Amino acid sequence: MNRFNLEKNKNYLLACSYGPDSMALFYLLKEKGYKFECAIVNYHLRKESDSEVEGLKKYCELNRIKLHVLDVKDVPSKNIEARCRNTRYKFFKDLSDQYGYDAVLVAHHQDDLIETYLMQKQRQNCPIFYGINENTTINGVKIIRPLLHFTKAELEQICLKNHVPYSVDKSNFDLSIKRNKIRHSVVLKMSKKEREQIIAEINDENKHLEQRLKDIDLSKLDDINYVLYLDQLSQQYAFNLKAKKLDDSLYLSKENVGQVINNLKSHKSNGQFIIKNGLFLLKEYDHFEFLNKKIEKIDYQYNLNEPSKLNTPFFYLDFTKDSKNRNVSLSDYPLVIRNIRPNDSVLINGYKATARRLMIDWKVPYRKRLIWPVIINKENKCIYIPRYQKEFKPSINCNFFVK
Repeated sequence: MNRFNLEKNKNYLLACSYGPDSMALFYLLKEKGYKFECAIVNYHLRKESDSEVEGLKKYCELNRIKLHVLDVKDVPSKNIEARCRNTRYKFFKDLSDQYGYDAVLVAHHQDDLIETYLMQKQRQNCPIFYGINENTTINGVKIIRPLLHFTKAELEQICLKNHVPYSVDKSNFDLSIKRNKIRHSVVLKMSKKEREQIIAEINDENKHLEQRLKDIDLSKLDDINYVLYLDQLSQQYAFNLKAKKLDDSLYLSKENVGQVINNLKSHKSNGQFIIKNGLFLLKEYDHFEFLNKKIEKIDYQYNLNEPSKLNTPFFYLDFTKDSKNRNVSLSDYPLVIRNIRPNDSVLINGYKATARRLMIDWKVPYRKRLIWPVIINKENKCIYIPRYQKEFKPSINCNFFVK
């Protein structure tokens, strides 16, 4: 296991399900003297869940290993697999932040690796890695999979030979699930030589893929003009690389990529678009990014009864001295400073300009439009809208600026 960069002086968190794979890893870590603690999530999706947690508790107590249990109260009814995955990796993230683990260990094995590769090929996926990566990062936490060279049968034998308890998830035998069907009809029937051949194929595929990814300039993945210039296949890889920066589990299909490209090419230069569940595209003129949730407008309002200071999450204001440069005089008080509305208008050089027109003319990015402030006087008239400057940096004496 040393070739997977596990070190005796490091402290690990073992993601455990009480299945034979993670329990075999538990035994191997203990047998070889690695420092680790255990974590399990009880989703209450199966009637055996409670007994599995109790079984793991007893085994941890017997081996003097600390166990962390997350008891999920709200059982998801939709997108169960994705939501459960998000729940457990957030749990691992929270534990890692609290206890400072060097990495989280996950018990994926050789069968998982081959199944994943076959599914990728069957779906004609365009992944940034074929099979399962030994080392990755999820939610800023290092994930290590030390068992990718073990078959599932070998892990079960380790448990049986060393009297390690485990539970078998009956849903693994449901052949209506595509992964299970591939496992039972293909992977479990493979000879040792066939396994070696397909693993060699996976390694070759990853070498070719690595070269293609090297040709993509990662520093330009926010630039719309750059990604639209790439060839079709490189675009798909580029978008998946970008999505995985947000969430390692995210994958964009060809259909998703088509949606992204259509939105990037659309006449609408500023806005946000849903690509699929849990993934939004934010477009701001020549730049774009992926988000895991929609940006919602936050309405705010601050009242200023007399010349004073305001330091808010949205803007900074200091009108204790002169505020004529912001078109504010003493007769305008009390003031209201709130975020902009489309029907707001202000006089500029004697001409009435609407807020909507100014946002377009100044090319104010979408996110900033949601929080852009205006100053309203006591007569409920908009008397000032700060101008947007892309490279703006407030000076020491600046008495009003947007954050």
